[in-house]
Amino acid sequence: MDELLAGFASYLTDRWPGVRLPEPTIEAWLAPGYWTTAFEQCASEASGLRVRVSLEAGVIADPPPQSVAERRDLDLAIYLCQGTLPPPGFAVAEPGPVEIAWVTQYARETLPACLRREGVIAQPLSSDPFAIVAGGSTPSWDPYAAVRGDAPTLRRVQAVCPHPAVLLAGLSPVGAEVSGVPTERVRGEVSR
Repeated sequence: MDELLAGFASYLTDRWPGVRLPEPTIEAWLAPGYWTTAFEQCASEASGLRVRVSLEAGVIADPPPQSVAERRDLDLAIYLCQGTLPPPGFAVAEPGPVEIAWVTQYARETLPACLRREGVIAQPLSSDPFAIVAGGSTPSWDPYAAVRGDAPTLRRVQAVCPHPAVLLAGLSPVGAEVSGVPTERVRGEVSR
């Protein structure tokens, strides 16, 4: 995150000599479904323009800035809001050894047992060490294959027995705010 802001700051000071950059502090790590709306609101308020996030065009003002001052204000608003509401991808790190061990145990034992309790028999996950990849995804294994054709049952089973990738994606980074409350260090956690 610091590299993103440092690079953006360098760009802004080159593009707008003498500009004073705001000093953003992270307010919250938001899930993708919430981030877009919060970011658009933040950037709109900070720039005075109607700002939108577009998958095709990135962050845009609609209508586009009409003056040099509006373009500068938009750039500064994007910088400020990316610093206070970091894009969701920055909250997700590659799983560490603890997460890998947990995902492996969950995918091989806990998830199949949960599915059996719901009346769904899943093919066993391959013993191949690469059957589970970064983020907990299982590209060659679909635990819900037996109910794919039955949408209501599929939704129910996915809600009761979530895929490990869904559970990992829902975790916030240690120390990040969750619903406005900073997470605490886990008791007994070893400091490094």
